[in-house]
Amino acid sequence: MTQIKQRICEWLNVEQNSLNEISLEDIEFAELEEQSINEEVSQMVSSVDSRVAVSESKPVQQESVPCRSYWIEDTKELVLYLWSGDQSKAIIVPRDGWTIREDITIH
Repeated sequence: MTQIKQRICEWLNVEQNSLNEISLEDIEFAELEEQSINEEVSQMVSSVDSRVAVSESKPVQQESVPCRSYWIEDTKELVLYLWSGDQSKAIIVPRDGWTIREDITIH
């Protein structure tokens, strides 16, 4: 288990097997949630490098901030763990703020 996943499990007090990694490419966000996430990413990037301007209309998946995403089995909430420079942030998206995209291919 990665340190990030272990840290999230401890922080949220969930069992390791309840936290499931999911690719951001497979997620579709509700419009308001996506705007909120993009604002958080924008603030994070601008605090690390004031020369970088992030468009709030640009989807979070296309940002240059590394992100790991996990869904919690019991609550179906999504946890986004972002880091940039010496900053990190966890964003919890409620179960009605995201869904699995319908156009993905499962192998």
